[in-house]
Formats: sequence, structure tokens, C-alpha cells
Amino acid sequence: MGWKKGSVIMKAEPFAHVIMQKYREDRCNFCLASSDTLKKCASCKKTWYCGVPCQKKDWKLHKMECPVMKRVPDTPTDSMRLFLRLVIRHMNGASSVNQEKDEKPCFRCFNDLMSHADKITSDRTRNSLFEVAHDFLRAYTHGLLSLPPSSVLLDIFGKMVINTFTIADESLQDVAVGIYNSPSILDHRCYPNAVASFEGRTVTVRAVTDIDSDSYEEVFLSYVDPLATIAERQEQLQQQYYFRCTCSRCSSDHIEKMMCSVEGGTEGDLAKVKACLDKVESMQKAQESSEKILETCDKCLSEITLPSTNVHLVRLIGKGFDAAIESQEFEKAFYLGIKNLKPYQTLHPAFSPCVGYMYANLGKLLLFLGKLHEAEMHLIKGLEIFSVSLGGSHFLVHQVQELLHQCQAELKES
Repeated sequence: MGWKKGSVIMKAEPFAHVIMQKYREDRCNFCLASSDTLKKCASCKKTWYCGVPCQKKDWKLHKMECPVMKRVPDTPTDSMRLFLRLVIRHMNGASSVNQEKDEKPCFRCFNDLMSHADKITSDRTRNSLFEVAHDFLRAYTHGLLSLPPSSVLLDIFGKMVINTFTIADESLQDVAVGIYNSPSILDHRCYPNAVASFEGRTVTVRAVTDIDSDSYEEVFLSYVDPLATIAERQEQLQQQYYFRCTCSRCSSDHIEKMMCSVEGGTEGDLAKVKACLDKVESMQKAQESSEKILETCDKCLSEITLPSTNVHLVRLIGKGFDAAIESQEFEKAFYLGIKNLKPYQTLHPAFSPCVGYMYANLGKLLLFLGKLHEAEMHLIKGLEIFSVSLGGSHFLVHQVQELLHQCQAELKES
């Protein structure tokens, strides 16, 4: 009974999903595949598809969405468009239909999802967002759609903001958002025993530890960033989902002390790192060059001393690592990446894809730098983590396998 580590707990297709606005011209709006030959809808000119098959599959929704999109001067935000699609699905009678008919054993429909409508009504910020969304629908669907009552719209809105999944691409980058009926049954823990991964728009939930019970009440995903402090996690969970986490990680200060420690450094060092993080984020928004971002990170890192597990330092090193990769400063990227490897292992849950991604990137860098034995070790470890958390068919698993085969072939020749 239950699920073994690496086994599939459930798979699901989205009840509704939308591609993030910044990717709408780069990826198919239905299957999310990246393509250089996307064709946009000839009518609204605001959705792109990789081909006729995907356009036809999306037409059930888009035929009612399309005339509304034509009226909107600019492309709606991701949340507004998802809200519109959920309302259309409700109007088509899909809210009461169990979607995962071929998947076992959890059958849920959109109506089963929690909305917390009462809490949203008393939440000034969320209620204001609902009023904006409500006004958006009323304005742009007038004469096109006969919308349900405001109470129903509030219920749909609540289910959207409480249950939305962020959909990651083959490189673990967020590219879309969607509602998945069955996976929404899974609760949160900061140290989860399961991980959700995506292949296209399909979500797969896998166990990352052995789970003795076959009850979904014993399966937990993490809703928040593991590199967030307890205070940050609790604030996000309360604001987004209206609950306070009491899991073992939140009840103990062991990890928290490591994340917040300034031992060996000073509060001034911590302030410098936080200021540098703010500066780097501003530089990224301004689309400044990766070389300038790397230079900014390097300067700050050379001036401070903090424990390797200090989460603000980990975040800054991560920014520098990404900038070094983009700048093709591969030796610098390896130097920064290896500094974050042990902190990642310590602060992330077991078999986290983020840790696997770090191992895989370090292995790739070592292979490029000609350090074959070290490369093999890191690639094997990355593959081990990915095989459990992402499954054997995932793009990253195949990519790491290819790199490992290349590495082992070069080792034989050397």
C-alpha cells in the first residue's frame, strides 16, 4: 500500500491554463511547446499556436474567449485571462465534470475546489482584486457572454487564486499558470514528500520519499520557496492560502538559525547583501547586461563574510551564478555554483529538482572545463535526483543522460 519513492501518485491535465504573457509569442498557447514557427489567431491576434491540431484543441475555449480578447486594447494579464477561461468553462457546464476519467484513483471536479469566498470578501487586498476582475469581465464581455451572478464569479475567482499551479518548462522555468482539479487535493508541508513536475501542460506528482499510506491526506507538496525564512513562508501562506503552517520545519528553529546566521560576519555584511540583491533585481528589470550583474555580485561577495547557509547570501550567489552562465564565464560560474551546492542540499527538501539542477549544471560546467571524473560524479548525482523527482521520461533526465554518456566516452578515450 502507499507509494514508493519515485513512483507516480497522480497525473492530470489542466482544467484551464494560460501561457504567461511574456512567452505568448514564443510558445504554443495550448501545448506550451517552444517553436520558431508559431501562427497567431487570425481573429483576435493575441494567441499563438504551433499548428492546426493545437489550435483546434484550444478552440472549445478560445471560440468564446476570442471575441472578448479582440475588444481588449492590450493582452489581459495572466490572472485576468485565466479567470475569463474559468468562467467560460463554468458556463459550458464543465465545473461539475470529473476530468481525470482515465487516471486513478482521485476524481475531482472544479466544483470540489475550495474558494474561501468568505475570507476573500473580508480581505481588503483580495477583494479589491476581485472587483477589478469582476469589472474587467463585465466591461469586455457585455453583449457577448451572459455572465453568471456575482456570487458565482466570486466563487470562481476564489478557486482560482487558492488553487493555481505555476507550470514549469523543460528547464524548470515558469512559463504558464493553470488549475488542476485532482492535484488541488494535496496539502502543504515545507518539507514535502512529493513533487509536482510538468511535461508540456501535463502535471505529474511523484513521491520523493516512501509513503506508507495510500491516503491523499498523507501526500504533501510545498507551496512556497524552501529558501524563504519561516516568517516569509508564513506570511505567503496566510496571504495566499489563508492558513498557518505547523509542519516540523516551521516548529523547529534548527534550519532557521542556519538561514539567518551572521556568524563570522556582521549585521553590516547582511545589510550589504540585502542591498545588493535589491540592486541586482532592479538591474534585471532594467534588462542590464549579465556582465554588469556579475560584476555587481562579485564586488559585494568580495566585501562580506557570512555563513554559507545564510539564505540572503545563497540568493546572491545564485544571481551571480546565473549571470556568469549567461556571460559564458564558465570557471566563475563553477566557482559560484560549488559554493551553493552544500547550502542547497541543506536547505532544500530531499530529492528537490532544484538540487538536481545544480548538480547537473555543475556537471555540465566540469565537462566543458575538462574535469571529467568530477563531471561524471556530479552528473550521476543529478540524474539520481531527477529520476526520482521528475521521472525517466523528463527532458532533463534525457539531457543529463546524454551528457553523462559523453563524459564517460571521453573518459574511456583519455
